[in-house]
Formats: sequence, C-alpha cells, structure tokens
Amino acid sequence: MRVLRNLFVEHLAMDLGSVNTRIFIPGRGVVLSEPSVVALDKYSREVQSVGHTALKHLGRAPRDLEIYRPIRCGAIDNFEVAEKMLKAFLKPLRDGYRRSHLLIGVPGSATTIEQRSLREAVHDARGGRVDLVDEGLAAALGAGLELKDEQAQLVVDIGGGTVKIAIIGSGGGIISSVSFPVAGNAMDESIRDYVRSRHAIQIGEITAERVKRHLGTVSDKTPATNQRLEVVGKDLSNGMPAAVEITAAEVRGALQPVLSEIVERISKVIEEAPPEVTADIYHLGLMLTGGGSLLRGLQERLQTDLHLRVVLADDPLAAVALGAGSLLEAPDRLNRATIRTEIAVWEASPELVVNW
Repeated sequence: MRVLRNLFVEHLAMDLGSVNTRIFIPGRGVVLSEPSVVALDKYSREVQSVGHTALKHLGRAPRDLEIYRPIRCGAIDNFEVAEKMLKAFLKPLRDGYRRSHLLIGVPGSATTIEQRSLREAVHDARGGRVDLVDEGLAAALGAGLELKDEQAQLVVDIGGGTVKIAIIGSGGGIISSVSFPVAGNAMDESIRDYVRSRHAIQIGEITAERVKRHLGTVSDKTPATNQRLEVVGKDLSNGMPAAVEITAAEVRGALQPVLSEIVERISKVIEEAPPEVTADIYHLGLMLTGGGSLLRGLQERLQTDLHLRVVLADDPLAAVALGAGSLLEAPDRLNRATIRTEIAVWEASPELVVNW
C-alpha cells in the first residue's frame, strides 16, 4: 500500500519560518533551505528572485524592486507575496504527474484564521492536500526525542520570528503548546535600538544580524566576551556614513531584555503544567532547538535560570523540517498528529487543537 501511495502522491514537509524556509522530502532529506525573502518587480509584481538571491537586495534594493519578508511571527503577513514565494520555492521540486501532499509546521498559538490562511496560500501555490502539525511536536521528533513512553517532555524551539514552547505527553500527544513573538528578530531589533540610542547610528537588518552572529553571547565567560566588531551605519545627526566599534559586552547587555522574557515564558509554561508533568520535566530536562538556540551561552543560561538540564538538538536548525518529514513516513502517526479541520471557525478556540 505504501508503495502505491508514494507512486501517485508526492509528499513534502515544510518548515515555513519567518527567517528561513526548509523543505524535506522522504528519502532525500532537506532539499531546500532558503531565507523567506522574495524580490518583486515594483510595477509588474512579477517575482525577480527568492531566497539567498533576494536577501542580497535587502536594505539596498534598486528602485524598481520591492523586497518582502511575507512571514511574520510564524504567520502570513502578506498573502499575495507569500503565495508567490511558495510557488517559486516549490516549482523546482514539483513532479508534474503526481498529486502533492504538504505537511507544514505551525506555531502552537496560531489562530484558526492564521491556520486557514496558511492552508489557502500553500494550496493556491501548489495544489493538492495540505496538512498542518504543531511545530513543537515536529521539533521534538526532529530532535530525536522518544515519544512512546508515558513521560512528558519539554521542547523549546527558538526561531527567527517566534519562540515555540511545547510539552509533549505520552505517545506524542500535546499537553501544552504556546508561541510568542520574541525570538531571533527581536534580538536583532534590540541590537539596532542599542546602537541607535548609545551611538546615535542607525544600522540595517543585515548588519544587526552580523553583529549578533559575531558578538552575540549570553554569558561573560564565553570566548567571545572580549571581541569587538566595527560596524558602519548612518549618523543620525547628519545622515552621513559613520563607523563605530561594538563590543561583545554591549551586545550582551542589549540582548538581556529578550533573553529574560524567554526565560520568563518558559517558566510560566512549567508553572502551569500538572504536577506529574512538572516531575517529568525535572527528570528529563529541556530540549532546545531552532536557530536562536545557537546563541553562545544560551544553553548554560537556561540551565542556571530554570534549574533544569538543557540539551541542544544535534541539528537545531532543521529540527522542525526533519520531524515533520518523519511523520510523512509514518501515516498512522501523521493522521493522529495533524491539526483538525472539521471544527467550525466560530467553535474553534485560538489554541491549538490536535486530533489525539
């Protein structure tokens, strides 16, 4: 049956992130990993480039191009542009004679309207069947967690636009799943705000991201503590180019509000969990995934503040795509894990509903 199923249906798993999009195909692995950026002709609205090529234009685009990030905080911010970007990503992967089936990860706090918008955009861009799965569950599977026993496990996925916190129960059922928009992009914005207020210089998104990558650290004990980096931006007093040297200590201070909120949100999820679940979390610790988890010293910071063992996934960047892909290879688990669609919009709560 599985052979016939795969002969006529093309299965893909997608991690549609605010910063990056990854697509997984069973048997081939991750076949696409590109920035969620698209460049459109200002007048014809035709796609000129997507992914890494479009990202090169961000902040320095010619006047006949408009650069978009159509995914914000894990949800579609611009439906038309998102559809065009998805078509461009999926076109090279399409097998013309087979029907398509896409499984896409969504944040745990995605509303019914946001879920429907995502389904429609992907369906319009590709056609075929579209299923959604909680990103926390996908991240747990992609990190290699065993979800067959009765113990609950805590997973924190720190992406570009959102942080997803999920508690996965016995057999892979979701006990709690929430998301909030304080993640990698918020870190970049904090760096920009600091440079603007402290040095009176305005820097762009790409520069802020570079500063975070080179100097971003949570602890004053990491090797990056004494590093410095020269950045060039616009002097706010006269609009002219100006250079300033930023230290790792300054970046660490700029990131503190974001990191404190992440710790606070994780603590709240744990506090609201049932006693038996809390006990499981104490014994098993926390699994950390997502690109933001690679921030130097973050693993140690969470261990200290939460008093839990924190484990970093082997491939944190691709965890959601890998986990969703593993569900495609297990149809029985997929049927139980996908988000239900038969609930009427006026009856559905803004919380995630999983058919367990």
